[in-house]
Amino acid sequence: MEDKLDEIYTSLEELRREVEEKKAPDRLGWDDIAQEIIGAVTFALPFLFTGELWEIAKDISVERSLVILIMTLAVAYLFIAKSRIGNLKKEELFHVPKRLLTVTLIAYLISAGLIYLYGINGIADFTTEQYLNATILISTFAVIGAITVDMVK
Repeated sequence: MEDKLDEIYTSLEELRREVEEKKAPDRLGWDDIAQEIIGAVTFALPFLFTGELWEIAKDISVERSLVILIMTLAVAYLFIAKSRIGNLKKEELFHVPKRLLTVTLIAYLISAGLIYLYGINGIADFTTEQYLNATILISTFAVIGAITVDMVK
């Protein structure tokens, strides 16, 4: 009888530990970074090949492009820091959420890299300013994709 009680107690302890682990907030790790990369690439690729986006990148000013950058970062911040989607641990670096930093860095590097990799710069005949505009425009979607895939688990 005592062996059975010990076995039941051990099983209950294991269940309690599993439940606590599931409740624990998700820390930023390599798995999250991989998910962010997948999300950024998946959401950026369809917009990379649209001529309309290339024309917008050529026509808008750098000032407008920077406003789009700020708006994208603001929406990303609200998503990461203020939404209740996902069970994320609040980790900060210099009072900025680490996930915002990683999502931003990944999205913008991937967007710039994809434009270069697929030769869109040469096809669309971008100047440096237009390349920057195109990177910011495509990154708007890449940021959304990176956050979405990272938060949905």
